[in-house]
Amino acid sequence: MRKTVDPLAIAFGATLVYFTPGFSGEARFSYGQDLGEFSAPIVPLTYAAMAIVIAALVGSSAITDRVAWRGVWTASFMAKVPGVVLGFVAVASAVSVAHTGTNFLCLDKNITLANLDPWYSYAALSVPFLVASAYALRQRLLALVGCIFLIADMYAGFRTSVAITFLAVAMLSGERLFEGRKSAAVFILIAALAGSAMFVAKALIVPAKYATRSYCEAERNGSAFDTRLNTRDYLAGTAINLTRLKFYFAAFVAQSEQSVVQATLNEVVRRDFRTGAQYLIGQILPGVPLGESLFGIDSRSISTFNTRFQPALFPSVSFGMANNPWAQAYAAGGLFMVAAFALIYSLVLGVLTILFRKTEGSMKAGVAVLAVWIGFYFHRNDLYIEIVYLKHVVYIFALAALVALVLNQFSVFQRHSEAA
Repeated sequence: MRKTVDPLAIAFGATLVYFTPGFSGEARFSYGQDLGEFSAPIVPLTYAAMAIVIAALVGSSAITDRVAWRGVWTASFMAKVPGVVLGFVAVASAVSVAHTGTNFLCLDKNITLANLDPWYSYAALSVPFLVASAYALRQRLLALVGCIFLIADMYAGFRTSVAITFLAVAMLSGERLFEGRKSAAVFILIAALAGSAMFVAKALIVPAKYATRSYCEAERNGSAFDTRLNTRDYLAGTAINLTRLKFYFAAFVAQSEQSVVQATLNEVVRRDFRTGAQYLIGQILPGVPLGESLFGIDSRSISTFNTRFQPALFPSVSFGMANNPWAQAYAAGGLFMVAAFALIYSLVLGVLTILFRKTEGSMKAGVAVLAVWIGFYFHRNDLYIEIVYLKHVVYIFALAALVALVLNQFSVFQRHSEAA
């Protein structure tokens, strides 16, 4: 009804995606191939928690849409941000490749994860800013270079940066997408296809990396390296899987992230799992700027919500189930805490929506990326993980803006010196 794509719209769409299992009335996911599955009916209080989140977003949208937002803030130096961020990405990627080496090519993602350094995270967090800001400023070459980094990131086994970038770009295009029914239909179709591709890509990354696993020293020297299938045979098997309904059921339902995340919320509510609220303070403290160096805040001892609920509720699940902030809120204080989480979540997104409307160019792109990290990615994290991500995301964009400002001032000084 709002006919716009802004931070609140992205959050609303993300909420529906992560609450999708609620439409079937059953929380279910697969433990793994031929390992059985978890299944439980969704209980009424789970629907109440989901309804609170949706109501908070609707209320925030109703208020935000009545705020006057005439006038747009812009700054000439922000035009240099894409080039500055490209420098960040290039340097961080080069350092990370030098440290990690051929482990990026390993078929086993656990080997890659074990060998990643912080520089890879800096590069991955910077790329969405690069593509989004270049897109906003119509710097097509820089946007294309950024997309190449995104492809490399996905080949390494990660999809988060691609998803964040796509949604940020969709937000930046939103003002032109609902000018008519045809534009809206095209946008919805592209969004649906791109979203579907993200789920299918998870199953396709493994066969794609099969071609390069022989270059991974850790796997080549390990006993688990299987040489019975060559790359052609493996890819042929994958092509056959693409024609089977079972493959898509696994990608979209049985092994999808939203099914696992939804099962977490439902099981916490259904079994009335409780943690208390005191540990939430420790999860929030890492968000304090320079907290460790100035205030001695040690985040290494902080436990995530996953380490609390998974051993108690899903002891037979062998893989990490990520987190669920609404389940965390319910475990900490019932529906009252869910309402508190939802209120803060919707208010922050309302503020970002106003900022999105009042900015242009790279600043607008920066708000879009930040809004996706909060509106979309929050659904599969707890407070601690989300705050750590947001802290680094804000640092990166603030540093890029500062460097762009310095470079711009230097250019102005140089021009004045030449004129003199």
